[in-house]
Amino acid sequence: MISIRHIRVFKTVYCKLYTTNQSNWDIMASICLQRKPIITRSLTDIDREYQKILHEIEFERSLKSGHEMRHDKDIKRMENLKKGKVNDLDIDQAASISAQDYVDMNKEELTTFKFASRITEADKQNNCKSLNRKLENNLILICKQKLGHDSFWLLPQGLLKKGETLRQSAERVLKESCGDNLKARFYGNAPCGFYKFKYPKEKREQSGVEGAKIFFYKARLLEVQFDNKYSWENYEWATEQEIVNKFVQPYIKSVKLFLSNNIVTV
Repeated sequence: MISIRHIRVFKTVYCKLYTTNQSNWDIMASICLQRKPIITRSLTDIDREYQKILHEIEFERSLKSGHEMRHDKDIKRMENLKKGKVNDLDIDQAASISAQDYVDMNKEELTTFKFASRITEADKQNNCKSLNRKLENNLILICKQKLGHDSFWLLPQGLLKKGETLRQSAERVLKESCGDNLKARFYGNAPCGFYKFKYPKEKREQSGVEGAKIFFYKARLLEVQFDNKYSWENYEWATEQEIVNKFVQPYIKSVKLFLSNNIVTV
């Protein structure tokens, strides 16, 4: 038998499920613009040990190269010369550079060669606005924007305009923020992430808007040159680990889901 209490509970659940929500939300598009690594990452101890094992296996299974075969012929020729067996001497081979001479020349050239440093001037000066830093890491463009009375580090974002798709809005925001000289390749038409937040009570009452719903897009920087024509308080090219200390806690939880690798811990 259905009691009055059951009817009230059913009415409450029905209202929560089927009552339409009339609150308005701002729709925003945000861009995760990445500069991909310029050089390979540094090897760890495990990487070096594994590399050593692979080289040993390759050496054991390999056959002699053309250079090694030539070196063996040179040794036999020198032995014949010492024994006085010069009847089969090839004049062209005797006049050519031996394999050992070729090795010595390359060793001499190697001594003058120097590897470029992995640490750039921007790394030494801790210039976070430079793209010439952290060459073995992904760099992400982050900016400081004012929301209400406070400023926060965020990914570049902007409001969706009437008639735009989310992809078109993201492209426009990037162009308006960074200038015409920046070229980027978007990875798709669909967003890769989502985040929403409510505006302060005062703003909600004034504007009649509950908050903002942000749709994230990923893009890759194609040109290293970056136009400093930006519309924010400040900006940086930060690594995935560095953004953890700059983004607020609820925001980074949504952002870390679509980063290139899930190494960010919160």
